[in-house]
Amino acid sequence: MVGCVMQVASESQSGLEKLSTWLPFGGVGLCIVGLGLALLARRLLSKYWPGYAPAVPVSLGYLLAGVLAYGLGIFAGIACFIGEPTGEALPDPWLLPALLGVSTLGSLATVAVVWAWARTRTGALGLGLAGASKASAAGSGLWLLCLPLLFGLSVVWQWILLQWRGEMLSQVLVGYFKDASGAPLAVAALLGIVVIPFLEEVIFRGFLQSALVSRLGARFGVILTSLLFALLHGLPSFVPILVLALLLGELRQRTGSLWASYAVHLFHNGLQIAILASGLQAN
Repeated sequence: MVGCVMQVASESQSGLEKLSTWLPFGGVGLCIVGLGLALLARRLLSKYWPGYAPAVPVSLGYLLAGVLAYGLGIFAGIACFIGEPTGEALPDPWLLPALLGVSTLGSLATVAVVWAWARTRTGALGLGLAGASKASAAGSGLWLLCLPLLFGLSVVWQWILLQWRGEMLSQVLVGYFKDASGAPLAVAALLGIVVIPFLEEVIFRGFLQSALVSRLGARFGVILTSLLFALLHGLPSFVPILVLALLLGELRQRTGSLWASYAVHLFHNGLQIAILASGLQAN
């Protein structure tokens, strides 16, 4: 949902030509400022958590079972999209929470595999409460420092896609927010802000990252996990999602707490959904 800001901007302008003119200047400016703040954030993170926490190894059997379960979940989600409109004049305002609910249910099989792996391994997922508040607060502060870079990259990436494709691109679910309001929007927000980020953190930073870090080392494990996470979120938001995922992976690996990456994921999705919902309602 990182690309929702650009989706709102594109719908509030008279045409794509105006966007094509000012997008690169605003985006590059944000990236320059944001890069300096992001480097400061990385320095602070390294100062207070100088080393990487050890990862609990994941056996090949559990890893394959997790990948298979996740693939089946994606397949079920895609099957629900087949034959649906692309966000224009949807007849049912409950379609958005229903689709998010399908995504949630599709993740539960993978979470079951993760739970089976972690239940006899104390602290494997990083869900312990010791130090969780400190790690979550620190992670949230670092995310605020990285926000200009994330939005700057989103702007620049959308401009690149605009030159390449001649149109603004957004994640599939962005269009569905147009017909959601009231209770359907509240349910969708609950799923998109609270539930789905937690499940994704358990699957990616808790399980997959542990599997990759234990085999490839911390740096390569975090990078590969982030790449997979960004690829699964699609082309419209690939670059900003990749940078966000690197922050989430670093927080998880350095603090040893999944609550740190979950707090950032929660706040980030909350901000995107708030901007998207308010912008589309205004339009």
